[in-house]
Amino acid sequence: MSHVPVRDGEAAVEGDFELAGVAGRGARITLDFQDPGGAGTGRLLPTGRPREWIGGAEASLVDATNPMVFVRAKDLGLVGTESPQAIDADRPLAARLEALRVEAAARMGIPGSAAIPKIAMVAAPTSFTALDGARYGGEGVDVVARVISMGACHRAFALTAAMCLAVAARLDGTLVSECAGNAAGDIRLGHPSGVLPIDAAVGLRDGTPWAERVTVYRTARRIMEGFARVP
Repeated sequence: MSHVPVRDGEAAVEGDFELAGVAGRGARITLDFQDPGGAGTGRLLPTGRPREWIGGAEASLVDATNPMVFVRAKDLGLVGTESPQAIDADRPLAARLEALRVEAAARMGIPGSAAIPKIAMVAAPTSFTALDGARYGGEGVDVVARVISMGACHRAFALTAAMCLAVAARLDGTLVSECAGNAAGDIRLGHPSGVLPIDAAVGLRDGTPWAERVTVYRTARRIMEGFARVP
């Protein structure tokens, strides 16, 4: 469901909303994705548990818009603010992350794919410097994370992965919830390119966790204007 701001009967374009990694500012468009749980496995928590041990590390396996594996950065000897270049250069880390991802995939019932599930390292709020040199304080984020896809660390957090992270942050017992605490309002995700606001609502359905929605934001852009000559 899209929520588009309107002024004088037309979609608004001008505004002060800004997304890290996206040039300029504009009016904020809100996008609600309903019932995103179980997109790949049919279950929000594919193993029925919010966390479990895999290869000597705790992990949370969550499936909302995209199946994801979340692990603590500190359990891998990281702070969580490392640059993508530093993460990609650490071959022993890459091998361990892939081993964790493959084992998690088997437990989720989706083995044999190099693309899903994706794996992300999460950490509690802390200050960091983005790739463009911008400095962010720990008070301006709710969770810090790095996501790995196809063996490479993303320079920005992939949107479908961020959507799953937001849902996981609202799920009691997950590692993401542990890192984010009781974040009120939007969850502010600190990633290599800056801070991404995202929201989610999780409730119960038939006694089990159910992802009601996940919300992301976009900036409005005027991409074309003109006249069409109709005979």
